[in-house]
Amino acid sequence: MASSLANSLAAAPGKTPLTPAVWLIIATASLGAFLEVLDTSIVNVALTSIQANLGATLAEVGWVVTGYAIANVVILPLTAFLADGFGRRSYFVFSLAGFTAASVLCGLAPNLPVLVASRILQGLLGGGLLAKAQAILFEAVPKDRQGFAQAIFGLGIITGPALGPTFGGYLTDLLGWRWIFLINLPFGILAVLMALRSLPADEPKPPPALASVDWIGIALLTGVMASLQVVLEQGSNTPGSKTQASSP
Repeated sequence: MASSLANSLAAAPGKTPLTPAVWLIIATASLGAFLEVLDTSIVNVALTSIQANLGATLAEVGWVVTGYAIANVVILPLTAFLADGFGRRSYFVFSLAGFTAASVLCGLAPNLPVLVASRILQGLLGGGLLAKAQAILFEAVPKDRQGFAQAIFGLGIITGPALGPTFGGYLTDLLGWRWIFLINLPFGILAVLMALRSLPADEPKPPPALASVDWIGIALLTGVMASLQVVLEQGSNTPGSKTQASSP
């Protein structure tokens, strides 16, 4: 029954049939994006366990979430520049491998500063997965099947944040908080192998001229986006806000 359903979806009337290679690309892009969005919410339920295990205050352990969010916000506007400079396939595979390695560093972190630094690295390396995965689908899937491919992709994006707290709580109770990061290792390796197997090679192009890059603009954009995210995430935790809230 499952095979007949897949065949009917792959060869819808009047639509271009999806080949196994295209199906593999859809699965690869969806898995990479799913891992990235899953880690935005999977950590939330483990904060109290991390706080107790690493001896941190509630405000300090909040940076485990804030650091990841800041890194995501900072890297997202730069993904197009990085993909154009290094190639879409190369950048996507590098982001997958780096995200997986950073997840292992998070799981092995001996103290809170190392964990926060690893989370920032994880956010920087994984921040481009969502945007590049969608770009890969637009490039690989026929135009008349874009809606179908984007529906599958969107299902993973919606499922990730919804599944994160439940899955994270189960792993934390069963194995400990470190496994909410270490669980990314087998799936990350699988995603890298799928990407190497399915994604077409990048067209050769000359390296970007570094002199023509607006480094000042990039620095200002990074500073503004990081500052805005800090205010949104940690603004209510400042001493001034507590004083104002307690004053009559």
